[in-house]
Amino acid sequence: MVEGRRKHKKPELDRVIHEPARLQIISYLATGGAEVPFSELSEKLGLSAGNLSVQLKRLEEAGYLSIAKSFKDNRPLTSATLTRAGMEALKLYLLELEKMINHLKTTMPD
Repeated sequence: MVEGRRKHKKPELDRVIHEPARLQIISYLATGGAEVPFSELSEKLGLSAGNLSVQLKRLEEAGYLSIAKSFKDNRPLTSATLTRAGMEALKLYLLELEKMINHLKTTMPD
């Protein structure tokens, strides 16, 4: 076994965030800093309403975002906002990913 492999700690990527659609959602919310309507998320991320709904629910259950339901012009309006815990989880996820990338860069053969 290569010495570097024994010393390297396995990255602890957040499985909730790591799923591609959820990573897209949480990243999009992190850049906006405000409530984002469901329709905007669906359109900008190219996710079906059903898939988006399921992924938002999972992120909400993890405490990473909050979902608000209201009415605008007598029509239902659902929006999502990244929570402080969600922002911290994303930062930690990115840090762990950077560690993994840096480790690979230093251990991969040329």
